[in-house]
Amino acid sequence: MSRNGAWSTTQSRDYRRVALPHTGYREDVPGVEVGSIVVYERQAWRVLEIREKPADLWPADFEQAWQSKFARWVEHEAARAAGEVTSLGAPLDAWAEPVRAKWYYRPVNIVLQQVDRPKSKPRHLLASISCEWQVLPEHYVVCRVCSELPPCRHMETEATVDREMEKADRLMSIPRGACLGCGEAITSRMKATRFPGPNLWRPDWGTDSAVFHARRQEECSNAVWKYETQWKEQGLNVLNPTLPDSSKTEPSKGDQVT
Repeated sequence: MSRNGAWSTTQSRDYRRVALPHTGYREDVPGVEVGSIVVYERQAWRVLEIREKPADLWPADFEQAWQSKFARWVEHEAARAAGEVTSLGAPLDAWAEPVRAKWYYRPVNIVLQQVDRPKSKPRHLLASISCEWQVLPEHYVVCRVCSELPPCRHMETEATVDREMEKADRLMSIPRGACLGCGEAITSRMKATRFPGPNLWRPDWGTDSAVFHARRQEECSNAVWKYETQWKEQGLNVLNPTLPDSSKTEPSKGDQVT
């Protein structure tokens, strides 16, 4: 399971920001508090402390981001005072002056401790106040083997292996000369997209044998895109730019060589 490209556990859909003012979200929404259980590095952690970083101790990247934001406000207000207009000819709207203490990307210190190791050394983290944490209930499950929250790395590996095996079984069931996308036969009246060089998906077919329907059907067009990407990544478009005449099937006018 993932959220915005990052791993997340399947046990909770509760995401919260820390329970501090001016996080960039509604103030009446419950936030992460001391005692909450949050997800970090695939494990459950208890929040021991939340405190804002003093302005004079902000790390360089946070300070630079704040200065950039303030500079954009100064530039905008200067342009508005000079009478500049938008692309539609309307006057520029006034922007409220940004306040450092209310900036919703300001840094906060968060101290965590693993829930199942209450005597372990706490972990000190620095995060943006608008960072969203996945919150767990008091009762949750972990993998018996690795103690990670599900889906753990073992589960993901097994799922990946299962998908690859299923893909391999499907490809091996396709008869020679058929479309490697949909698995259906390519007749002499159909246009086809062929790739020269070794067959990356069915090496047992020999060279210059990778062929797909040249149609917009999703199963075929997606397969062409995936194969072409892999084909180019391995440099085969340079080593084998064209098909030899002996590998083309009749009628040749119907073929499109990629």
